[in-house]
Amino acid sequence: MKKYMFLVLIAVSFAMNVWAQSGTGSTPMVIESQMMLPKRGMEDKFEAAILAHDKKFHPDGPYAAGLRKIEYGPKAGWYVWVMGPTAYSSLDSRPTKENGHELDWSTTIDPLVQEYGGTGLWNFNSELSFGWDIFKKSKHYEIWGIDLKPKQYYRFKALCEKLKKVYETLGTTSFIVLDNNLHAKDGPNVSIIWSFNTYDEWQKDPGPKATYEKLYGAGSWQTAMDEWMDMTNGYDSEIRSNIQ
Repeated sequence: MKKYMFLVLIAVSFAMNVWAQSGTGSTPMVIESQMMLPKRGMEDKFEAAILAHDKKFHPDGPYAAGLRKIEYGPKAGWYVWVMGPTAYSSLDSRPTKENGHELDWSTTIDPLVQEYGGTGLWNFNSELSFGWDIFKKSKHYEIWGIDLKPKQYYRFKALCEKLKKVYETLGTTSFIVLDNNLHAKDGPNVSIIWSFNTYDEWQKDPGPKATYEKLYGAGSWQTAMDEWMDMTNGYDSEIRSNIQ
């Protein structure tokens, strides 16, 4: 029991440490995610049902939502329904039974779902992110779920501050940082998102090395990569599409 409580305290301490270090002083914004796998052969109907539901109940404002499809990665074929970024208070006042919200979901979407996966709460780190408007208009994005080593968030934050300036200089690609607010064994602590519009564009992208070194000096990119390897245990990547 003592060992179990010790591990729990470590997990809670790490989660609080990430939260404290990622705070921006402004009102925190959250993104809620829900994994879903549609029944085989029902993908088109599933997408249409979600889009119709979102148009009716989540078009804009605090409950604005969207649908993403995982195209490549271990979860290829799954979809992610997301609401936000929004204030945490919106989770308390979100649509439920009123105006037929839950009835619409249970009658038009549930019959098309093979399996529901995990749900997540991700803190949208506006201090470290750039280009949310670019992201919303993009067709695809690559997302990394990153496992940081303990007590390394401050180094991750410092690197992301530099990367944000790089992507602001480039001005064409979003750079979105999300902090995981729910601890999971072997799960990511943070995620980074980069947008793109075509796979040809994605495979030709040389990365931000040239701009990074223009801003921070020759050899700075290799120093940053050495920092990255030293502060992380690894990452998982996916390519997703924004379903319009």
